Amino acid sequence: MPKQSDNSLFIGKVAIRHKRLDSTNRYAFDFLSKSLPTEGTAIIADEQWAGRGQKGNNWLSEAGQNIALSLILRPKFLLVKEQFLWNMAISLAVHEVLTNCQLQLPHYIKWPNDIYVGNFKVGGILIESQLRGSYLDWSVVGIGLNVFQKSFSPKLPNPSSLALLTEKKLNMDSILSQLYAAIERLYLKLRQGRGQELWPLYESKLWRYKKWSKFKWQEKEHEGRIWGVAPNGQLKIIDRKGQLHLFNFKEVQYIL
Repeated sequence: MPKQSDNSLFIGKVAIRHKRLDSTNRYAFDFLSKSLPTEGTAIIADEQWAGRGQKGNNWLSEAGQNIALSLILRPKFLLVKEQFLWNMAISLAVHEVLTNCQLQLPHYIKWPNDIYVGNFKVGGILIESQLRGSYLDWSVVGIGLNVFQKSFSPKLPNPSSLALLTEKKLNMDSILSQLYAAIERLYLKLRQGRGQELWPLYESKLWRYKKWSKFKWQEKEHEGRIWGVAPNGQLKIIDRKGQLHLFNFKEVQYIL
């Protein structure tokens, strides 16, 4: 069992580690179906071979090289229509932890919840929640973060790891402990009803924010600037003609 976090009150205080899992999120939901877990329970896999990303994309984790983590939380104070605040809080927490890694390039959140260093993807987030009426109930927060991995599948367009992008000596348990603390701090801020404070911070950390970039939507290439995120989580892009477009996930493609 991994070392408990000394920096958090409840997240990560119960931690279950496995050598190998197909998906930490799948394991967490199975655990939820059979028991009433302590809120903040962490599921960690040293190797993950069928992790799920957004819309069914796979997240593979090489044995002992990366963080494959799922947290079981219960943000039942959040309305379903507010669930993008939950996404923002987790994304900002991961971004905050990377600030301590002394990376050689700036790091960003690629909407909606990929983690980039420069133009390289080093992590991703998948949040899956149960609903109770108009509120969220139990939520499984999956985080994949490439830490030490040095080689990647050629099928991946732009992967990298923290170790490839910093000269600082990294420690996996330290990164986990920092993640627990950062997520807990922003989780409690949401519970206090202060979620709207996260909005401008999240937008300011977006990859390519307000920079002219190339995108693809409706089967055509366009130039535009990311102009923020709508209250329902849609990405706002302004094109060269000054027209504002709103996109759900997978409706727009970044051209790298």
